[in-house]
Amino acid sequence: EQISLLHTVPTLAQSWLTDVSPTVSLRKLRWVFFAGEPLTETLICRWRKAFPEAGKIVNLYGPTETTLAKCFYEIPDNVLSGVQPIGFSLPESQALILAEDSQMCGIGELGEIVLRTPFRSLGYVNASQENQKRFVKNYFGNDEEDLLYYTGDRGRYRPDGSLDILGRIDYQVKINGIRIEPEEIETVLVQYPAVQQTVVIAREDKIGNKRLIAYVVSEDDSLSRSQLKEFLRQQLPNYMMPKEFIILK
Repeated sequence: EQISLLHTVPTLAQSWLTDVSPTVSLRKLRWVFFAGEPLTETLICRWRKAFPEAGKIVNLYGPTETTLAKCFYEIPDNVLSGVQPIGFSLPESQALILAEDSQMCGIGELGEIVLRTPFRSLGYVNASQENQKRFVKNYFGNDEEDLLYYTGDRGRYRPDGSLDILGRIDYQVKINGIRIEPEEIETVLVQYPAVQQTVVIAREDKIGNKRLIAYVVSEDDSLSRSQLKEFLRQQLPNYMMPKEFIILK
């Protein structure tokens, strides 16, 4: 159809790549904007392999409460490994990484992604407690209308000042007294060549006995649990190793 601009979510693009017609080139496509979900190196490489004549790729980030996209990252030719950064703030927006004491985080320090912009919602209907928690007066100024929106997303500054997103703060689980972020495990798993998608959950089969379960969608019938375990062992500590791998085809 000679479409030149595309804005979609990674999961939908992933489904298109399962059966690409050899007659489709997308050579008229100038820009692809991905948003709504983490954008992985695996998807980018598969997309570029399927559509080598297609245009540039941009990763967008922004919650509905701030009227969608507030950060952008243009994917370079040499794509970074794992989940892609969300990059830099769009005009008239400011993306901050704040610690629990509401102070700015340093480079590489984990904190919460907080957005400052006049282009945002007025809050939630009939949810005063949630409004007070999420929409907070800017600590660094005196303007009552200058609000910060706490996204609930974990992030950090990269050395160049751009932002990484590292999953949800409220998705953390505690196993044997250790806090674990399942999305960090998912980020590593999707880097394995035969893995299309993955979800890691904490399941409690017995009271007080939680364990990590990894569900993996594979495009290779030969993918084994031992291969996944060995791959994770090279990159993650033992306490982040799932106890069970369920491979789906």
